[in-house]
Amino acid sequence: MAVGNDFSVRLKQVRVKKKTITRSIRDVIADLQSAKIIIPFYQRSFVWEADKQCRFIESIFMDIPIPPLFLLEKFSDEASTTIFEIIDGVQRLTTLENFYGGKLKLSNLDTLADLNQTTFPTLPANISGIFLEREINIIIIESDTHPEIQFEVFGRLNQGAVSLNAQELRNCMFHGAFNDFLINNCSLKNQYKELLAPFRKFQVPSDGKPDKNRGLNVELVLRFFALHELYKPEINQYPDSRGETLNDYMRMRIECDKDPDAYPNLNLKTIDELENLLDKVARMVALTFNGNHFKSFSVKKDRAEFSASLNQSIFDVQMLGFADYEEEDINDLKEVIYDTFLDLSTYDRNFIDAVSRSTNHKVGIRVGIWKNHLKRIIEDPEPFKASLSQKKASFASNPVCSATGNRIDSFEKADFYEGKLYHKYNSPRTETAQPNTRKTQKTPISAHLADSDYTFDDIYELVDFVLEFISEKIQDSDFDIQRLSCLECVGTNVSLSAKSKHLAKRFKPVGVNFDNKKLYFDIGGSRSEIKQFLQEVASLFSFTGNFKIID
Repeated sequence: MAVGNDFSVRLKQVRVKKKTITRSIRDVIADLQSAKIIIPFYQRSFVWEADKQCRFIESIFMDIPIPPLFLLEKFSDEASTTIFEIIDGVQRLTTLENFYGGKLKLSNLDTLADLNQTTFPTLPANISGIFLEREINIIIIESDTHPEIQFEVFGRLNQGAVSLNAQELRNCMFHGAFNDFLINNCSLKNQYKELLAPFRKFQVPSDGKPDKNRGLNVELVLRFFALHELYKPEINQYPDSRGETLNDYMRMRIECDKDPDAYPNLNLKTIDELENLLDKVARMVALTFNGNHFKSFSVKKDRAEFSASLNQSIFDVQMLGFADYEEEDINDLKEVIYDTFLDLSTYDRNFIDAVSRSTNHKVGIRVGIWKNHLKRIIEDPEPFKASLSQKKASFASNPVCSATGNRIDSFEKADFYEGKLYHKYNSPRTETAQPNTRKTQKTPISAHLADSDYTFDDIYELVDFVLEFISEKIQDSDFDIQRLSCLECVGTNVSLSAKSKHLAKRFKPVGVNFDNKKLYFDIGGSRSEIKQFLQEVASLFSFTGNFKIID
């Protein structure tokens, strides 16, 4: 029985197109020297220690089977020829280069101890010839494999101790003029580097420690450009800040370099325009946020403070917020803008939620809230200036909380409300900003299903919708229905009553039968349990797309 009606089609879409060949070491080295095989620059630092290199060379001499090299087939516009970029096997290729070039002297070999203290150029011709005729298997990922699947191959193969992170994979997949621009121009901009320098993520790790944040400085620039350029002003919509969005944007830039009319509905900026934009926005962020840029601000019982780490959602807010303005627009409004950011981070529950939880799909919410406040400040600044002036005067004369009588030790912690000064935690605005946020089964809920977004009055309505959607798709597939029945949250009335751990035995019909008996879905648990069960059901089927409950 087929695994769903569309599964064979899906298999064709995701299939990796590849071929396996066998090459001599002589040929592989020749291809390296002629740049037919390319080791990307961002992988060149990942080299084995000498002992491991020596053991690998010994294995070649002994003709021990070794894992294949994985290469990606690409067409080089510059050379007008096909090249092959290494996906997996950098250490092995680098070791071959080192040995052949005389950089590696063999040592500590056990089985072939006669080779200790030798280099390739010092070997007798018959021995070096044997080495060069040894063969190695190579798997080539062909160029017409779908780009997203190529990216998936990179990710799955790079699972070792020094695996490539998402941005390094992007460097490999989308290298070219635009990628070079991100790395060699944008990430090295002085103002931008100064903004990132205080954060530990961007400091050089101690000797021997892995750098877990390699390329993050480049990825953040890419994130800024992608969100800014893919914004749809006519519907006020930003894309999700997910890896796929960054991949899509990189692909668009590469295609537009070849054909400027590839995306007629997108008004993509030139490289010079993007560089100027980054310069301008980085300066505006530095001038406004007093060294507290890209950090979340929170208020607790006895303190109000910035986090120490970089918050990428706040990065979105501050960078994208200034993108539509010039420095002269904010020259005398920096203090007002800074104070407004503190207030939003303290009192606006929607803003706080959009920068702290499930944030990938909330770019539009957090940036929209911030841009609305910026617009009001810039268009009519006088009321904001007057309010801030009163607050500063009150704090300067008597920095004491009107509610508690305690001294307020910094201006960031102070709030001025209806003529009185408060610690932000004790401000009347805190009380009005903290509604009962406990969510029950009857609280409205949203979901993303099969490339569409939906909103429901309660979680039971969501369950009905998802179950109906799935049941219509699998009516004719006994195999899929059987898989569904194996879940803990699905069963016949009798079996589900027996295995459900909930006191309330409440079930909803799924809409399909198994062995001529109706199947039901368990809704007797809490809101979070029902959400988890729905995720398990949706995860069985590719036609649900990137199913996501937005709560």
